[in-house]
Amino acid sequence: GAVLSFSCRDSCQAWCQIINVSESRSPFLTSMEGTGNETNWSISMPSGSKYHLYIGLALAIGSSIFIGSSFILKKKGLLKLADRGVTRAGQGGYSYLKEWLWWAGLLS
Repeated sequence: GAVLSFSCRDSCQAWCQIINVSESRSPFLTSMEGTGNETNWSISMPSGSKYHLYIGLALAIGSSIFIGSSFILKKKGLLKLADRGVTRAGQGGYSYLKEWLWWAGLLS
């Protein structure tokens, strides 16, 4: 396959290797300029792509916050029980089920 070079607007450069070529053209590909080994491609993104990027970024950050806070609440509940000296879950204890902080972490 051929190896193509893509130049981005912010002076980045990417390389692409074409393995299988079909007759259909990509809807993102709008123009091609150049000859020889280097080819400049103009790629257009769908109009809502930035919107989808921000939505995805917000979902990723939000889920990280919820997962982290859930872990912290459950850990605080278990540490609270350890301070009281009750039997740990690994040793057959189930007192963590009576701890409201552990339940808050589990349900969050």
